[in-house]
Amino acid sequence: MLARLLRGIGANALSQIVTIGLQLERVPVLATHWGLKLYGTWLMLFTIPSYLALGDFGFATAAGVDMTMKVARGDKDGTLVTYHSALTAITLVSSTVFLIAVIICALLPARWITFDIPVSPGAIRVLLILIVAYGLICLASSLLMAGFRCSGLYAVGVVGQSVTQLTEGCACIVTVLCGGSLLAAASAYLIARSICVIGQALLLTFQVPWLRLGFSGANFNEIKRLAKPAFAAMALPFAQAAFLQGTPVMLGAATNAATVPVFTTARTLIRAGVQFTTLLNHALMPEFSTAVARGDTRLQRHFLFATFATDAAILVPGALVLLLFGQKIIALWTHHTVHPSFDLIAVMTAVMFVNGMWLPVSNLILAANRHATYSYIFLAAAIASVALCYPLSLWRQATGAGLALLALDCFMFVVVMRLAHAQILRPSGAGSPRDQISEVI
Repeated sequence: MLARLLRGIGANALSQIVTIGLQLERVPVLATHWGLKLYGTWLMLFTIPSYLALGDFGFATAAGVDMTMKVARGDKDGTLVTYHSALTAITLVSSTVFLIAVIICALLPARWITFDIPVSPGAIRVLLILIVAYGLICLASSLLMAGFRCSGLYAVGVVGQSVTQLTEGCACIVTVLCGGSLLAAASAYLIARSICVIGQALLLTFQVPWLRLGFSGANFNEIKRLAKPAFAAMALPFAQAAFLQGTPVMLGAATNAATVPVFTTARTLIRAGVQFTTLLNHALMPEFSTAVARGDTRLQRHFLFATFATDAAILVPGALVLLLFGQKIIALWTHHTVHPSFDLIAVMTAVMFVNGMWLPVSNLILAANRHATYSYIFLAAAIASVALCYPLSLWRQATGAGLALLALDCFMFVVVMRLAHAQILRPSGAGSPRDQISEVI
């Protein structure tokens, strides 16, 4: 287990280096070559893949946890049934979503998609279809990652995802540097992701021959059984898409498109700190699932305490650095294109600290397939946060959007800590999910 954790931490470190490196390079390249207005439009349009993450209805997440627990119990046949059932459900749903999206894009009135930028409505329609296709292909990566995780190859899967992310990010950057348009950048993302997903599928088949892709093991009763945790899991990306993508849209509606990159750049910087907390946390998740499957409550508590200690060790010094140097970092990073206020940096630093404390703990609850106890609460709170963003943005512009996120994270911190106490520290008194939700409320 220690060897797997170390490999997982190393793979996660590589993933964070790739993510941060791409963010550091992509923002100045796109902002300077396209201008803030065109770049702001790209940011708003590229929210679509985040919403399309809901296209699997949470089956990839729920199936991944279920498969990990079955492998821990030695049930390979049951694991394959779950894998094929989830693949069948995702394929049917994503195909339907793509067909509906194409019809909607074709029927949208031209005046709705001009965005006041020098791009023709026809090109915007094609751009939207390409972005939809990219978002749906990303779902395949999620299910393949579930296969790597349940087989004890979490690190291999993460490296594969990092290579995919690096490939598509570099393809976009090179395209823009060569004078590429929004349409060309979207095409680069789609082509790169498609090639990498095929590579991931071949790698998983080679590493784990018994976990073969296909539909032969699909079972309607299995799909039905997975539906409850899947729908609860679906609420998580829905909530994340709501506040991650809905907040910039609401900020742009309350102010203007040029304000959006100021907020998103500051948010990207603080999310780097949160992402570092996942180095150990994500590597712990499959091990935590195994501990739950085997009823090892002592090991579960050790994982919880390790998560707390890691979070504090990363977030405290990170917050101090951002408060002291955040404005200078962003100015240098964006070649003095983006200039956030100190108020925005202070608020987003608080967001980083609070979010970085509760989110890793919630991942442990997710790893036990007990996420129904907080996922719907998170969704409702995220929607409320987006609604709150509009009046706060009218009042304080980008800083107001940050305050809306801070309110969301403070609320979720209280919810998740109470659930962690009930489910991990004293699991014998945890009660049913409905009882735990009632207790939190």
